[in-house]
Amino acid sequence: MAAISGAVETLLGGGLKLDGDARGFVEMIARHADRLARLTRDLLDLSRLEAGQYRPETGPIDVGPFCEAALDLVRGPGGGEADRPRLRRARLLAHGRRRRALEQVLVNLLDNAVKFTPHGGHVTVLADGAGEFAVLSVIDSGPGIETRHRERIFERFYRADGGRSREAGGTGLGLAIVKHLVQAQGGQVGVESGRGGSRFWVRLPVAT
Repeated sequence: MAAISGAVETLLGGGLKLDGDARGFVEMIARHADRLARLTRDLLDLSRLEAGQYRPETGPIDVGPFCEAALDLVRGPGGGEADRPRLRRARLLAHGRRRRALEQVLVNLLDNAVKFTPHGGHVTVLADGAGEFAVLSVIDSGPGIETRHRERIFERFYRADGGRSREAGGTGLGLAIVKHLVQAQGGQVGVESGRGGSRFWVRLPVAT
């Protein structure tokens, strides 16, 4: 995949003169190479998690600034494009652990919410302390998830809307990785959904 991506970058960067049709084909190769690279990374992550080879780093986290940093990652440079939903945070009162694993969980959930929330909608991150646990929620104003899909949404390669997910560049593994990362930290994950949107929640032990 690295060799294919490197060759594509060279072609698009001016290594050869390309006419319009040729450039279109090379850009198509670039998109699919990027998707295959993401799929490979996700499969490797999932394999390590299922084999028990993944050991999350531990340490106290102030969840407020941490969630804001994750939002910045999803927004990208310049705060996001005009055709993307608004990203915001609200109540962020909890403290947590396991920075790298929690970042991957939160970014995966945010990225998923952004893909399925239409222009003009919004995605919100909430974090609340609940005794010995912290509950993180990613809430979107998208179309919601049908009841028949909710029990299987965390399975690998399962897509509630396969065509739309592939079009958005998804691998079908993001939520499976989220589930395994949360379970590796002694937590739980779930989803609530209706016509007004969806809420994915993660319940984790807090730092002592």
